Amino acid sequence: MKVLNIMLSRKLGGIEQSFLDYSFALKSQNINVINVTSVFAKVNSSSATSIKLPNLGPWDFFSMLYLIILVVFIKPDLIIVHGNRAVNFARKAGKRCPIVGIAHNYKVADLLKCNYIIALTEHMREYLIKQHFEESCIQVIPNMINIRKDPVVRKFHSPVVIGTMTRFVKKKGVDILLKSLAKLRDQHYNFKAIIGGGGEEESNLLKLVQELKLEQYVSFVGWINNKEKFFNEVDIFCVPSLHEPFGIIILEAMVNSMPIVSTNTEGPSEIIRNRHDGLLCTAGSVDDLTLKLAYLLINSMDAKKYAENAYVRVNDKYTTSVVAPQLANFVKTISKT
Repeated sequence: MKVLNIMLSRKLGGIEQSFLDYSFALKSQNINVINVTSVFAKVNSSSATSIKLPNLGPWDFFSMLYLIILVVFIKPDLIIVHGNRAVNFARKAGKRCPIVGIAHNYKVADLLKCNYIIALTEHMREYLIKQHFEESCIQVIPNMINIRKDPVVRKFHSPVVIGTMTRFVKKKGVDILLKSLAKLRDQHYNFKAIIGGGGEEESNLLKLVQELKLEQYVSFVGWINNKEKFFNEVDIFCVPSLHEPFGIIILEAMVNSMPIVSTNTEGPSEIIRNRHDGLLCTAGSVDDLTLKLAYLLINSMDAKKYAENAYVRVNDKYTTSVVAPQLANFVKTISKT
């Protein structure tokens, strides 16, 4: 069986990580995967080899022609697409085989043109049905992570370190986290915060740190290249997003035995069982986020219990060894239709 796995984004993030995970997962199930990326894609620096398209724009005729030739030559049994541009390129090239779109977010207008859709959560499945996509053509398969380490027994630093790692855009709610940290300071909690990432809101966030007089409490450390080092420096991981379709970073925190406070958004509310694997708070609420962070700051034993439960949950439900057979079974089934 041959599968074309296409992702044309140039940046790094959850979609790009998922593209790499799909390649690894399908190959682990003895499926021949041919990856296709943009020549400008940052994932090209990873170990996953790929055929590279020029991808000069959404209507790059040369790239479309190149992809058509690839499909004719390779004769894939199906095409998996990550992102809207990949959908549109594949539709012009892959009329001879099914196209499977991965619903990484709620911008689904182009995705609805696919023959099948993989939804990451039940919430996304229900949303796709409301958009009138055929229910029988939707399969729920979560994102996955490859566990390479045993659970870590952690002891809080002094002061306790609160951390997050994300893109600096409005929907990620970093400003909410900063306002919550200001409240914790005013309530005399002993903590530091490490914020990793970058993006268009960075200057606004740095200005907010100054306005809230948090310079002695918060460190912005840029994009995180060594995630293991980051998690070793952090005691509590926070996901303050206003919207989070899934949240691969939550799986990474779970693997690293982190107690987690997340908003009760779309993906996290299905991954985390509140007061069992972590704590969920109301999205956009500074007060509720403050309350949940404060609880972990003063209840280290509960924090330890949540971290232990989170490691068990990610191991049981979200590892590549668990998800890959589900994915392989689905693609094999639809390739025969």
